Amino acid sequence: MIKTNTQAIRYLYGHIPSGRKYIFPGGIGLKRTLYLLKLLGSPQNKLKVIHIAGTSGKGSTAFFISTILRSQGFKVGLSVSPHLLDIRERFQINNNLISQKNFIDCLNEIIPAVEETSKTKYGTPTYFEILVVLAYYIFCKLGVDYAVMETGLGGMLDGTNVVSRRDKIAVITKIGHDHTKILGNTLDKIASQKAGIIKPGNIVVTTKQHPKAFGVIKKAAIKNQSKMYVLDRKNVKELSLVPKPTFTFNFENRTIEDIKLQMLGSFQVQNCSLALATAILLSGRDKFILDEKKLKRALGEVEFLGRMQKVVNKGEMIIIDGAHNPQKMKEFTKNLQIYFPDQKFIFLLGFKRGKDYKNILRYIVPLADKIIITSFFNQTKFQGMSVLSEDTKKIAQVLETIGHKKYEIFERSEDALKALIKSKNRVKVITGSLYLISEVYPFLQKDYWY
Repeated sequence: MIKTNTQAIRYLYGHIPSGRKYIFPGGIGLKRTLYLLKLLGSPQNKLKVIHIAGTSGKGSTAFFISTILRSQGFKVGLSVSPHLLDIRERFQINNNLISQKNFIDCLNEIIPAVEETSKTKYGTPTYFEILVVLAYYIFCKLGVDYAVMETGLGGMLDGTNVVSRRDKIAVITKIGHDHTKILGNTLDKIASQKAGIIKPGNIVVTTKQHPKAFGVIKKAAIKNQSKMYVLDRKNVKELSLVPKPTFTFNFENRTIEDIKLQMLGSFQVQNCSLALATAILLSGRDKFILDEKKLKRALGEVEFLGRMQKVVNKGEMIIIDGAHNPQKMKEFTKNLQIYFPDQKFIFLLGFKRGKDYKNILRYIVPLADKIIITSFFNQTKFQGMSVLSEDTKKIAQVLETIGHKKYEIFERSEDALKALIKSKNRVKVITGSLYLISEVYPFLQKDYWY
C-alpha cells in the first residue's frame, strides 16, 4: 500500500522503460492500455472526451478548452503531457492539481489491475500508460463533465487513443515535422498518425493545414463518417497583438468580439480559436448557453506555464517558451520581434537529443546577442522516459558554422541560468525544450536575482 507521495513517485519510476527497452511501444502499448482500462471498467468510455493531437499548440489548445468549459460552470478534467513541475498536471480538475491524497488513493486503486496486466501477454504497463489510465480513472471517479486529453506522441498508437464513444471530439492542431524517426519523415505520414485519433462518428476540428496534411485528415474524417470543421483566416480578425492578443472570432453564425488573451503570441490566437470552435460546437450539441462574458473574463486571466510566458523579478525580464521544433521556433521568434521590436536577446537553450536543432538555430541566431548553451540531466526520472539532451559541443559547432561566435557553454542548467540572469541590458529568453524549462523553472523562484 502506497502511503506517501515519495512512494507513489518511486512506484511510477519503477515502470520507466530503460536501455534497449526504451522504444516507442506502438501497437502493443495501445493494446496493453486498453486491457488495463478494461480491468478497471473502461472508465474512458464513460466520459465525454475532447482529444487533442498535432505538432504545435496541442497543450495550449487543451488548456484553452478546459478554461472555456470551466468558465461555463462545468467540471473539467485536463491531462497534458509532459508536465513541467508536478506529475499531477497530468490529471487536473478545473485547471487545478488534484490533492496528494486523491492522487495516492487513486493510484492504489489501479495498482492491482496494473499488476494483473503485467502477468499477461501484453507485459508490464509503462510509466506513460499508467498515467494515461490514471487520468481516465480519476476523471471518471471524480465525475467530470468533460475530459480534455492531450496526446503524448502521434495519435493513432498513442496511449490516450482508447476512447470508442462516437461523441468524442477530435481536435487536430497545426501539423509539422517532429518525432520523424517514429511518426515518419513526410507530412502525410505524420498527419496519418495524428489523424488516427479520429474514430467513427466523431466531430473533427482542425485548422488550415499544408495540403498534404489536410488531405490525410479529410480522408480519415470521410472514412469515419465524421463531420469536419476547418478554421482559417476568415474565422479570425486580429485586432492587435500588443500589449496582449485581441481578436474577434466568427464561427457557425456566431461572433464573439473583443477577446483579450493573457497569454502572449499570435499562435495563441490560433490555438484559442480551435478551443472556441470546440466550445461552440459543444454548446450546440449538448444544449447549453455559452456565456461570452464569463468566457472572455477567463481567457483574459489564465496563463499556461512555459508558453511564451513572461517572468519579471526586480526589473529583470525572462521570456520562457518550450519551442522544440523549427515550426514552433519560427512562430516564437516572429512573436519575439513583435513584442520587442529592434531588440537583440540573450538566449539560454538546450535541446532534446534527436531534435532538428540545426534548423531551429537558424531562427534564433539572427535575434541573438549571446547564446548560452546547456544540458539537462534529471528528466529520465522526472518525466518517465529516457530523455537525453543534445551534446552542447555539437550545438556550439553548428553556431560556429553559422558564424555566431558569441556563446557560452554550461553543462549544468543551474549554472547556465545563473549566467543568464547575471547578463545585463537584454531581454532574456529560455527556450528549446520543455524538459529544459521543467528543470530550470524551480530555480527561478530562488534568490538568483542580482
